[in-house]
Amino acid sequence: MTPREAAKLIGCSARQVRALCHTGKIKATKVKTPGGQFCYDIPIAEARRYRDKPQKWGWPRGQSYELV
Repeated sequence: MTPREAAKLIGCSARQVRALCHTGKIKATKVKTPGGQFCYDIPIAEARRYRDKPQKWGWPRGQSYELV
């Protein structure tokens, strides 16, 4: 799954998912695209694992401050 799809599942931005992949908090593989750039390929199980992991601090995933 792409970072954009994983972001929808987790409840954050695609940029945040790419940062989590880069730091190793989400285990993903780098795949070279036909255009010559790189993209992360994230297993669905890994995205679900991160989504279900309880947060230690910060705003809850997937909630906007406008809804509170």
